[in-house]
Amino acid sequence: MLRIPVESSARRTASAWVEVDLGVIMENVRAFLARLPPGCRLTAVVKSDAYGHGMLPVARAALHAGAHEIAVATVQEGAALRGGGVRAPILIAGPIGPQEAPLVVQHGLVASVACFEVAAALARSTRRYLPIQLEVDTGMSRHGVALSELAAFVKTIEERGRLSIAGVFTHFAGLGPDDRLQMQKQLGRFCAAVDAVPALRGVRRHACNTLGAMLLPEAALDAVRVGGGLYGFDPLAGQGPLQVRHALSLKAKVVGLRSAAVGDRVGYGGAWACRRPTRLALLPIGYGDGLVRELWRDAEVLVRGRRAAIVGAISMNQALVDVTDLPEIVLGEEVVLLGRMGEQRVTPEQRASAHGSVYEVTSLLSSRLPRLYAGGAAAAPARERMGAAAGALARSPRR
Repeated sequence: MLRIPVESSARRTASAWVEVDLGVIMENVRAFLARLPPGCRLTAVVKSDAYGHGMLPVARAALHAGAHEIAVATVQEGAALRGGGVRAPILIAGPIGPQEAPLVVQHGLVASVACFEVAAALARSTRRYLPIQLEVDTGMSRHGVALSELAAFVKTIEERGRLSIAGVFTHFAGLGPDDRLQMQKQLGRFCAAVDAVPALRGVRRHACNTLGAMLLPEAALDAVRVGGGLYGFDPLAGQGPLQVRHALSLKAKVVGLRSAAVGDRVGYGGAWACRRPTRLALLPIGYGDGLVRELWRDAEVLVRGRRAAIVGAISMNQALVDVTDLPEIVLGEEVVLLGRMGEQRVTPEQRASAHGSVYEVTSLLSSRLPRLYAGGAAAAPARERMGAAAGALARSPRR
């Protein structure tokens, strides 16, 4: 019979893993809070497993640092946070299906609503007034009530009863500083449409994502939704009003070493050939773990504080690094794929290609890679807000 000692930990003996500094995430939250106008709330976006950083630990850290609410993409993510003990308000910022309405009510979540079918399903699923938020489409052509239909949609919501409009929001389509004018136009359309509906006067409004919060202080309104900025992704590349730091490192250990001769081909397809006698270090991580070939082809990694390149086609669970120019490498040597080593650093931005987003680099990291957490909130309970915050969310405020 196989006996596993209680003290053994596969997580801490893994040969490839992710490290997340929750203290850095808390610093980033506080940096955004310091720029918000009085009364403006911060919603921490932790969808897609907190962009690969770990949804529950990040949510706890963000709330501990002063975030007021949490936003996720799906009912399942919200339910998982509730199961992990998060009691703060949770907004499902993405679309839901009518069949998910009972789960929204069961877990005390706030759905973003943009169609009659979902509104009707939510109304049928609750016995009391249920807070919802309305998303308004101002330029994404994705999810949201059309500007021309907002007044009629709100009237229908009120006629159905049992649904309390606790917020109304839109989503900027911009990606960088060159999109400022377009974002300002979206903001103008949003505010004009909301102001034209008497029933929405006094309802909490929010439009800003990370880029909006940095680029358009006038768009802060009543709340901002910060996602990438929590994790250190800066759409203004350090040229904006605040500085954020990356919280995630990706590391692996050398699990194999071999010598290759001139002309030897490396990896599937043999597209990369050795032009000199080459020393190769094998890493136990590949595209099945999130090293998407398009993003990680020829990527530089750090070994002994120096840069070396991934060579050959990345396999599902393995990658090879050319360490010929480095001092003799040994088995178990630590390699940094994302993060710092000595004076050197590799960032997700360096991995994002012209056809990819920096968010893809961390969000696609497999959940089977162990996450190791450090920082002030690694083991501390979140200071989650129920009292006044939850009460305010459950009402449809009127000024």
